[in-house]
Amino acid sequence: MRSDTRPRPSGLLARLRAHWLSTAYLVAVAAVCVWAVIDRTFVAHEDASFAGVWPLALTAPGSLLLLLLPGGSPWGYAVCVALGAGVNAWLLQLMEPGSRATRR
Repeated sequence: MRSDTRPRPSGLLARLRAHWLSTAYLVAVAAVCVWAVIDRTFVAHEDASFAGVWPLALTAPGSLLLLLLPGGSPWGYAVCVALGAGVNAWLLQLMEPGSRATRR
């Protein structure tokens, strides 16, 4: 039996760097959310814009809990997108080949 003597990453930045796939996913989600906010705030549309749909699509299926909530408040939207992004990033971290959860 072989033991791994490498030090484990400590601190937030070290853990994010160790799991690059989930970090890249979260950066992509943040970029799409910023784009959606900029589109809603600064771009005049003659008709409705689909910019708010892209964060939901990118963080599905977790963010689709928004459809179950009554009212549809902006805070509920933000919580569902953040929840969906967190769950998906965690699942990507588990599926990464170098993850501790997949090593035996």
